[in-house]
Amino acid sequence: MGLVLAFDDKFGSPYSEVALANGERVFISLDRHGLTIKSLARPGFAERVLFSASPDTVVKICAGLFDDQGYSRATPLQILVSAVTQLPNAAAVKSAFQDAAAVVS
Repeated sequence: MGLVLAFDDKFGSPYSEVALANGERVFISLDRHGLTIKSLARPGFAERVLFSASPDTVVKICAGLFDDQGYSRATPLQILVSAVTQLPNAAAVKSAFQDAAAVVS
């Protein structure tokens, strides 16, 4: 299971940094253009974008990940980080979000 290293959804653009189970780190950010998930640089590996999506696609992915019947106050970033921490590595993050986007598009 991943570990949340940084999380801020109160001010400016929401973001989080997560250390995945295999030690890779990913950076999740939301802004007016939508969602970006990056694999952060580490020795021998450059930073790369794993997934990006429009706000419309992000809303649909979040709705699919979290069925709260309208009662929860979970933020989109909380929902996305919860999903990412369950994935073992950056390749799994990329695959899961690409698959989710294909389903909701």
